[in-house]
Order: sequence, then structure tokens, then C-alpha cells
Amino acid sequence: MQLYFTSDKFRQFIPDWIVVFILIGFFFQVTEVAQPFFRQFSINDPTISHPFAVRERVTDNELYVYSTIIPTIIIIVTCLYRGTAIQHSNTLFDKLHLSQVSCLGLWFSVVVTSVLTDIFKCWIGNPRPDFLERCGPAPNTPINKLVGIEVCTAPLGDMYLSDGMKSTPSGHSSMSFAGLLYLSLWILGQFRMLTKNRSHISLGHWVVVLLPILFASYIGLSRTQDYRHHFFDIILGGLIGAAFACLSYFKYFNWLSDEECNLPIDYEK
Repeated sequence: MQLYFTSDKFRQFIPDWIVVFILIGFFFQVTEVAQPFFRQFSINDPTISHPFAVRERVTDNELYVYSTIIPTIIIIVTCLYRGTAIQHSNTLFDKLHLSQVSCLGLWFSVVVTSVLTDIFKCWIGNPRPDFLERCGPAPNTPINKLVGIEVCTAPLGDMYLSDGMKSTPSGHSSMSFAGLLYLSLWILGQFRMLTKNRSHISLGHWVVVLLPILFASYIGLSRTQDYRHHFFDIILGGLIGAAFACLSYFKYFNWLSDEECNLPIDYEK
């Protein structure tokens, strides 16, 4: 194990990991707390008049676990247990290398998606479906007129008021697809399910591939049930997450139709 962490194969990815950790810090310290553009709204707009859900179906902390931590554990356990499934490339060194590259792709996908999603949220400044309850308009607020947040009494607090203008796109949707779609692509590649020689693939393999995508869809749609997002927010967030899941995966792995799609691109025979 020590041999791998002092090898050139490990060190060549250190710059990528540095970028990942910088983006994690930037996400929590900058973009998550940034103030959005406060767009005008009407207090008789039914699309932003839904109730504020005190208990969410999927909280922020649960999202981090489902989209990143659990896929990381699945990838590491699978790599160490199964390896590359190639006889001449199944040493502990190769298993650790596969684990590192696989996890790097996952984390790169999630953190880039998360930062860009927050930036878009602040730029767009679209009110959430539950915005009026967060706002608590003053009694003398005009009904048939566009107004700004100066009419808000913020009964839930200023933090919830500003967050109420961060509806588009959905961070839950983008982050879940960034992590869970990446996991599905990774499973497709590790079991070489789209190669010419795929006679070993059963219905169970396809179920395993589809489960992360279905769960990502559930996480996204749960935000409409909690009235945290409009349907458009979910679709846009999902597309952003899916795009970066694909870009990140193919940055480190070959095309899924390649006979060696289960190996990192830098693999040497």
C-alpha cells in the first residue's frame, strides 16, 4: 500500500485532488452563502404561494451522503474486492489505483456541479414555490404590482429569505445526478456491459445500473413534493448533473464500448 502512495501513478493525480479540495472549500465557504439576485415578485402569484415544508424528504446532509459518500464506499469496496477483473492486473497496487481514479472522477463530478449550480442560483435569482411564506409580506403590500424584498418581514429569518431566491436550478437534482449517474456509468464500465463480449451480463446487472439513476430521479422529484423547486428547476439541475457526470467519467475512463473500458485511461499493460 505504501508503495502505491509513493508511486508516480498516485502523484500524477495530486493536482486533480487539490482542485477538488479547493472547490469543496469554495462551495461551503463562498457559493453556499452567497447572496442571490433579488428578483421582483407579486404576492398574488400562485406559483410561489405553496407552504414551507419544515421537514424535507431529503435534507442537505442526506443529499451529501446519497450522492457522494455512499457511491464512494461502493466504488472502494468493489475495487478492493473485485479489482479490474483482469488476471495480470489484479494486484493490490492496481486495485488502489483503480479506487483512486474512480473516486477522483466521482468527487470531481459532484464538486464542479455543486459550485456551478450555486453560481447559477445566485445569477438567476428565481423565487422558490414556498417563497411567500419565507417572505411574509407586510399587510400593506400592493397585490397587483411587482414588489421587491423590502416588503418582506422574513418570519423564518433572513437566511431562509435569501435562500428563497435560489430556486433555479435544483442543487439536489444536479448533485444527485452528478454522483449517482457517475456511479451507473462506472458500473457499466467495470462490468463491460456495452462491449461486444457481454454474454456474462444478466438482467440483474441492468437493475443494478438503473437503481442509482432511479434514486437520483426520486431525490430530484422529492423537491417538488416539498415545494422547494419548480419542475423546470429539477429538469435543469438534472441535465447539469448528468452532463458533468459524463464529462468527469470519460475524463478518466475509456468509452463504454471499448474492451478495456473498465481500466483507467492511464493504465499501462
